[in-house]
Amino acid sequence: MLDDIVDVLIGEVVKLVPDVVWGAVFLVTGALTTTVGVTMLLGTTTLTGSTRLGGVLTAVGALLITGAFVAWYR
Repeated sequence: MLDDIVDVLIGEVVKLVPDVVWGAVFLVTGALTTTVGVTMLLGTTTLTGSTRLGGVLTAVGALLITGAFVAWYR
């Protein structure tokens, strides 16, 4: 019951927001995630984290950016 309500609410919100806006959100999020990941890899950040976390953040950010560009290309 609760799953159906949440599914309908999320579905309606997704329909209201254009695809270009979603792409821009994913692009900006990917750029920020990649930036934080690279600074963690290089050790130039004040965030406490391992280089493994920096690598994961870099990979996720790159995938978000790539996904946004692929969606816009199609």
